Amino acid sequence: MQLQPLDIALILLYLAAIAGVGIWVGRGVRSGRDLFLGGRSLPWWAVGTSLVVSDIGAKDMVGLADDGYRYGLVMANFDLIGCVFPVLVAAFLFMPYLWLAGVYTIPEYLGRRYNETVRTLVGVCLALSMVAMLGVIYVSAASMFGTLLGWSFEMSILITALVVGLYTVIGGLKAVVYTDFVSCIVLIVGAALICLIGLGEVGGWEALRAKVSALPDTEHHFNVIRPASDPDYGWPAVLLGLGFVLGPAYWIGNQAIVQRTFGTTSQSAARASYVLCAAIKTIFPLLLVVPGLIALALFHEKIGPGGAEDWTGGRVLPELVKLLPSGVLGIVLGAFLAGIMSNLDSYVNSASTLVVTDLYKARLRKGAGERECLVAGRVLIVVFLLGGILLAYQVRKFSSVFEAFQTYLSLIQGALLALLLLGMLTRRTTPAAGVAALLGGVGAALWMNWSGVHFLWIAWWSFVTALGAGILVSLFTRPHPEERLRGLVWFLPGAPAETEGGEA
Repeated sequence: MQLQPLDIALILLYLAAIAGVGIWVGRGVRSGRDLFLGGRSLPWWAVGTSLVVSDIGAKDMVGLADDGYRYGLVMANFDLIGCVFPVLVAAFLFMPYLWLAGVYTIPEYLGRRYNETVRTLVGVCLALSMVAMLGVIYVSAASMFGTLLGWSFEMSILITALVVGLYTVIGGLKAVVYTDFVSCIVLIVGAALICLIGLGEVGGWEALRAKVSALPDTEHHFNVIRPASDPDYGWPAVLLGLGFVLGPAYWIGNQAIVQRTFGTTSQSAARASYVLCAAIKTIFPLLLVVPGLIALALFHEKIGPGGAEDWTGGRVLPELVKLLPSGVLGIVLGAFLAGIMSNLDSYVNSASTLVVTDLYKARLRKGAGERECLVAGRVLIVVFLLGGILLAYQVRKFSSVFEAFQTYLSLIQGALLALLLLGMLTRRTTPAAGVAALLGGVGAALWMNWSGVHFLWIAWWSFVTALGAGILVSLFTRPHPEERLRGLVWFLPGAPAETEGGEA
């Protein structure tokens, strides 16, 4: 596809603006606290928009277009059930305690609540998960750039890593949040333009329904709720796996998400950022899933059926983008770049924060100062960007990047949610129970993934396994004393007792 000079100018202008904002904001970064938490000076409105684009990015634009083509409106549940309600629960129940604890990371909180073993194990699991997410985002970028610009897979991901690495290494979380504010606006405009122009090509909503319904195997494409017998997205799997586990775990325990709220100016600002995120997210189910239905109506002969045997992911959004006129195309590609960069900078900064805080400083260099942590964090950002490139080749084996993203999340989210619920809502859960819950939940998830179980059921049953293991082991082991748990359990206010290394 040949980009016109206007499109190229708009894309370059966007890239220059994002890099410029990131570098300018990053001038004040002098310590690890500045790099990882923005000096706890981030305004709620910027954090709220950053939360949106940290969740909605290139993987969602490409992956939900693909899966909207294959499955229809049921995919809107990932925002309807899996986002809005869990975000509000996180805002009013969990965020106040996490923010007041003064932690940098979720594993740091779990280390205080349980012990250093839990902290280390969760830190390793989350860091590996985030590197896998980087691979997912790289593949999303390569699918667009390869189709539209003719770039090779390697060239696409190297350029992407270089641009994001530049301002993330320099500016840290503060640069990430402020560039995400710009990206959020561009992303909404770009996604809306794809929907409006695509619906115009089809002939409107009723014409879209008629054309899709006339195709084979589309009887449920306009149903948000599918029958229980559906092999992929039956309503029990969506309710239990997504609504009860993946959604809450993502918004309560995903380091790439909650790290933004740790950097706000106050507890009320952290809560306000989550509420703003929930409000903005209500418009995204249609903006991201409907393009898949439009492509099904317009390009089903070219792209082919959505069955697993003959399906090649990453083709839907590039075909839709070809409908756009010059100028509009530049805006939409800018939106896609916004999604790439906001996702990448979120995950790479958070992975770096995890390793420095929960492994390097907690285990290897307990006396490390802020300057040393700053240097280590910047080095790790580069390391993780390179690690994501290696894992991108594994991600290409999945049917869609969104499926890959959710599958990787399902391996840890069930156990993580069980740890957070048991730790924050009860004082009887013991340190040994925390270790048992984590190992049991992750072990069950890995076994089910190897057995070919759908990721929604992996999330649910790994959560149940972790919850059961935690409760069972708590019955036979000793909990922390009450003073040790103050400020860490919801009905025990106050500051927790100081303990060396997080151990009781």
